[in-house]
Amino acid sequence: MKKEILTQNAPQPTGPYSQGLEADGFIFVSGQDGVHPNGELAGDSITEQTIACLKNIEQILKKAGAGLNDIVHMTCHLADLSKDNVYAFNQVYAAYFENVDSKPARITVGSVLMETSVEITAIAYRKKE
Repeated sequence: MKKEILTQNAPQPTGPYSQGLEADGFIFVSGQDGVHPNGELAGDSITEQTIACLKNIEQILKKAGAGLNDIVHMTCHLADLSKDNVYAFNQVYAAYFENVDSKPARITVGSVLMETSVEITAIAYRKKE
């Protein structure tokens, strides 16, 4: 059985998709762009946009009763894969996962559909009690 996850603390879907879905203990978070919950761009820098993406993911997970520690895999889409841009992205990313039990598996690719610099999806797992 699957359950839709929807929170006002992250941007609302702009198309025919859910912010997230929970199925058999897995939580699938749709791609979050570098925007605030009100839909405004978080800023021009990869740093500002990465922070916004990760905050949005955190809020969707929170609505499902999970957190950053439950993430098992992330897909990160960057519009610019230059050394400086990836370095700045990794600085923010590393800070967010500094206190988790184990870092999520991750892939980083170079493509973004929106007018943002970054988009991140997440898969989390929360063992059912």
